[in-house]
Amino acid sequence: MLKKLAFAALVAGASVAAVPALAAGSPVVGTWNTVVDAQGQKFESTVTVAEANGTYTVDIKDKPMTGPDGQAMPPMQSTVSDVKVDGAKFSFKRTLAFGDMPMELAYSGSVDGNNLTAEVTSPMGVIPVTGTRQ
Repeated sequence: MLKKLAFAALVAGASVAAVPALAAGSPVVGTWNTVVDAQGQKFESTVTVAEANGTYTVDIKDKPMTGPDGQAMPPMQSTVSDVKVDGAKFSFKRTLAFGDMPMELAYSGSVDGNNLTAEVTSPMGVIPVTGTRQ
């Protein structure tokens, strides 16, 4: 059961993977509906990247996940670091607070128009992430 919860935590983290804090003029700035497809389970988030006074922020709203008992689970806390941007390409790390054991995820991806494609590398393997601009 703990392994299943860890996997759910990983997937929740991956669903927000697609948008780091970015360089000015980056096509990634905006609001994205992201979906992680992990072994047939879909996890959704809304990710907003904004700029104010030369500083970029990322706001992530995970859609509620359901726990093993069928009840909604609270959203996981996380931090984003090591953001790198090159044009429409991006990468960053996200650390999820998973009880006493933080889980680090590494994201890389790109934006093409209104479509976002990324991968998250985790202790459990590589998971695809897709997104569309709102």
